[in-house]
Amino acid sequence: MECGGQVSEADMLPQRLPTAKKKNCVRCGKAAVLVVQTSAAFCRECFLNYFTHKFRSGLGKTRVVQPGERVLLAFSGGPSSAALLDMVKRGMEEGTQKKRLRIEPGVVFIDEGCIIQGFDVDQRQQALQIVSKIAEDSGFPVYDVMLEDIMSEHSTEADLPVTVSNCAETSQDTTEDVERQVKKLSTDDSSADRLKRLFEQAKSLTAKEDLLQMLRSKLLVKVARMHGYAKVMVGDSGTRLSVRIMADIAQGRGSALPLNTGFADDRHGDVVIVRPMRDFIAKEISMYNTICQLESVFLPTLSTRAAEKASIGHLTEAFISGLQVNFPSTVSTVFRTGAKLCVSQDPENMPEGHERCAMCKAPLDTGQQGPLQSSVYKTSRASGDDNKCVATGQEPSPSLCHGCSLTVADFGDFSALSDQLLHE
Repeated sequence: MECGGQVSEADMLPQRLPTAKKKNCVRCGKAAVLVVQTSAAFCRECFLNYFTHKFRSGLGKTRVVQPGERVLLAFSGGPSSAALLDMVKRGMEEGTQKKRLRIEPGVVFIDEGCIIQGFDVDQRQQALQIVSKIAEDSGFPVYDVMLEDIMSEHSTEADLPVTVSNCAETSQDTTEDVERQVKKLSTDDSSADRLKRLFEQAKSLTAKEDLLQMLRSKLLVKVARMHGYAKVMVGDSGTRLSVRIMADIAQGRGSALPLNTGFADDRHGDVVIVRPMRDFIAKEISMYNTICQLESVFLPTLSTRAAEKASIGHLTEAFISGLQVNFPSTVSTVFRTGAKLCVSQDPENMPEGHERCAMCKAPLDTGQQGPLQSSVYKTSRASGDDNKCVATGQEPSPSLCHGCSLTVADFGDFSALSDQLLHE
């Protein structure tokens, strides 16, 4: 700028932004092609080795999955579950026997389109075909189930309707099975109607998302028992679990955090839910899928196109994602803090006769006198029936944890829930 406040021609020219300094791979020293964090730049080969080692070391350190075990992979079609499916497939194709992942995997997909508004039967059929095609390319047995099957009055592991496909089937046979399964909804949709009415009773999106999470877990466990799988792998990433840590605390589920976000969730007894993708943030998974050209599918959820403050989970996700942009260590800090929590094994903290919540199967947190007793919500046992609960306006009942008590109160009339939601 010249004297007298006049702008010179040089000041009016567009300024060239400083070019970013090229980084080298932190492992081999070659030119880096991606940057996971500020101090973590990798070339393509080193990143794939880093990603694979991180996945395998998580399984090796915990030793939850034993060689020869039957493991069911929960596949939603999203990026994280697509990466999980690819990692298991690559692990079983390792050249040396020592490094090979020795398990018997299967893939399960749960169609949740019944409770999504504006998602008609034709759209569900198309989505199911796409997801089934991706899952079948792995060569593992694929099981397709509907979320509304959990509401069947006489549903057991033996009569749960499941479409099974494997690598020996032709694509035409698989397509016919999918069409027959989805079209069945238009003729026999009593379970679907009951499930829709149940979700319509909820006053908030938070309660709907909370109930959906429990239904999904119970259905995964049911399918695993039906086909003899001892473990269920889900694709929850570190980013997703960090959001859940904050959301669960806000919803009064802090005592269940070790089970909801830990590597292994053994609350169901004979079937253990495993989270091998918990050490990866969403950015790492996205980079891996891009490099390996993995296909994923976007399916609408309850919070699709919802406002930022529509639910506690949706608001928490926006909060964590916003912080992660300017503070890249946000997710890892929240996740590491939550990972230090563990379930109390002190018998004195457990209410006598009621060790587990009837809905989520987490350790009860309503047995002792304390701040939770001041809650205006309660779920007490109905007289003469231990399997059904009614919402009242008194103190929390020892049959449900504090978080489930709040969820039940949000639904108002709890009689629509079947016994399958309270007991496995």
